Amino acid sequence: MDSVFNRESGAGRNRLQFETSPYLLQHADNPVDWFPWGDEALEKAKREDKPIFLSIGYSSCHWCHVMEVESFQDRAVADLLNESYISIKVDREERPDIDQVYMTMAQLVTGQGGWPLTAILAPDGKPFFLGTYLPRESGSGRMGLLQLLAYVRDYWTQPSKRGELMRSGNEIVEAARRALVTPTGSGLPADARSRAVADLKRDFDHTNGGFGAAPKFPMPARLSFLLMHWWDSRDPEVLDMVQRSLTAMRRGGIYDHLASGFHRYSVDERWAMPHFEKMLYDQALLADAYLDAYLATGDAAHAQTSGDVLDYVLRRLTGPEGGFYCAEDADSGGVEGAYYLWSLRELRQLLSVDELTVLRISMGMSGGQQRGSRSNEPHEDAELALALINPPEVVAHELRLPPTEVERLLSSARTKLLAAREQREPVLVDQKVSADWNGLMIAALARAGRVLNRSEFVSAATRAAEFIMAGMRRADGVLMHSFKDGRTSAPGFLEDYAFVAHGLLELFQSTQDVRHLRWSLELVERMLVSFRDEPAGDFFQVGAEGEQMLVRVKPVFDGALPSGNSVAGLVLVRLARLTERRDLVEAADRLFSALGTTVARSPGQFPGILMAHMLHSGNSRVTVVVGERNAQDTRELLRHAGSVYAPDNLLVLLPVSEMDDEVAALAPVAGNHDLVDGRAAAYVCDRTMCAPPVANPDALSVLLTDRMKGS
Repeated sequence: MDSVFNRESGAGRNRLQFETSPYLLQHADNPVDWFPWGDEALEKAKREDKPIFLSIGYSSCHWCHVMEVESFQDRAVADLLNESYISIKVDREERPDIDQVYMTMAQLVTGQGGWPLTAILAPDGKPFFLGTYLPRESGSGRMGLLQLLAYVRDYWTQPSKRGELMRSGNEIVEAARRALVTPTGSGLPADARSRAVADLKRDFDHTNGGFGAAPKFPMPARLSFLLMHWWDSRDPEVLDMVQRSLTAMRRGGIYDHLASGFHRYSVDERWAMPHFEKMLYDQALLADAYLDAYLATGDAAHAQTSGDVLDYVLRRLTGPEGGFYCAEDADSGGVEGAYYLWSLRELRQLLSVDELTVLRISMGMSGGQQRGSRSNEPHEDAELALALINPPEVVAHELRLPPTEVERLLSSARTKLLAAREQREPVLVDQKVSADWNGLMIAALARAGRVLNRSEFVSAATRAAEFIMAGMRRADGVLMHSFKDGRTSAPGFLEDYAFVAHGLLELFQSTQDVRHLRWSLELVERMLVSFRDEPAGDFFQVGAEGEQMLVRVKPVFDGALPSGNSVAGLVLVRLARLTERRDLVEAADRLFSALGTTVARSPGQFPGILMAHMLHSGNSRVTVVVGERNAQDTRELLRHAGSVYAPDNLLVLLPVSEMDDEVAALAPVAGNHDLVDGRAAAYVCDRTMCAPPVANPDALSVLLTDRMKGS
């Protein structure tokens, strides 16, 4: 770093050294005079009449690392930025509101988005240039950063040219404001779900599983929606789509076959060569999708995958306070994938002949697993991602070996490769704790704990929930977005409130600790007050306590992550059913009405909203188990109720000998039920009546597997 400065005095240069974000700290030694987003930088831009150079990325982003090495560590680039611009660096995971605003405008202007996001703004924040990764020098028809910075500098210093830039910025902002206006809605159209299924069937890759072509993302919300549609319709085609996708991802290189966990996406259509960062949200959503598939089909391989992924999270992405970390990097030693890739030469050195033979047939050794080759037989130094595309029974048939011997050889090969990989320079872990992604992980762990009978999963979810509610909420009840090194970032966003409330509701069903239900309700009540667009009924990303940006974004599209409005809808519907609160029912009605026109345009883009609406419009159920909390018969009923695929069902325990009646007060359906002949009993209640009680756990499972009626 060129100089060290006193924070209080404001003297000096790169201010990122005082931040806690791993991404910002990665740039703290750049010769660029970086500022974090905040009043100091924005006021300096206005005072000195300079444009703002805004760069947005995240710690595990490969091309962010490339741009840093090429440009932000370069003296010529730094000199140009320091002389003519105020440079601001933003971690998109710490400030998703800033990212969402400028990404929305970038997509409007360029038709695409991605990270690093590069923008040049007027001092008032209006952008007149928006793009993604830029090389240092121009070439191949693409303007380089040096040329762009000089070009904008020259325009900015000429009054007539500056006027053109300012007009462009005004037009971009106004276009974004028009695009973000919610059309007047009249409820979801009756055919929205069938049209969404048709959209996804058309987009489905019948050869490789998943949707669309390369690059291919897992899109777990789509899989969960299709599975819920199958549950209601028994359409075998959609179940096959889910099964093919989950199996292909589990066998492909997008899955880490040595230490578990899913990489962010595949650069090819066969799931073979991944983009190597691992995100917490992918682990949560995919663990949940595999768990649903296990409950729906009984395929133990799906249960194994879900459990393995969550074990990886507990090993690698869990902090000492109980919160879950954001991500593992794609790069090791400055090279993308270096921690994960293998050459055939390395494999020969590490494995026995038999182990290598089995591994090669399992991998298929086709071009999809290699960089720079389309041959089925890689050269010795080709970079290979470990993908076990051919299952053991196929390998056993080809080699005329018993399947157990193939499994043994694969297991010993993986053990050797993992030991060798652990000697490499490790990938970095982004140790931010993000409330929204933690909410998703709490939900996944809580569900998996009760389905797989893994108490350690429920314990981990409980620790994370208690950390968030005690360590990431202000005294006035405002939830904060992220936590790192004892400091929180901005006030929470819609996703934080909705995702954590969702996680707490799932945790309540696994612990039957009424605090978790109460906390979920508290977050939803604040969400309704702080984030709802009145009178429309849907939700803004930034609430009343947050920083108000140039435009107000409403997150509605479900991509790699479900949108804030989707999960808000889901948790509203489920809490309304459990508590029988009319205000929550009306909030859900208003949300679906507000989004009706938007969803009608392209239903396949909104699987999360459609899942929530299926539960809202159907005859969803609550299973009330009455019994002694720790008695064996009570535990068996709870276990069976939580171990079937019944997405319309909620689970409540009414402990008979405890004086606290808060459960019945919060969830009236839990009241007025009795033991049966002194034994624990389960009452399955729809919106109008409760079925006769059952004391036999197997009978309860049969009752709950009935399809949802009336959807």
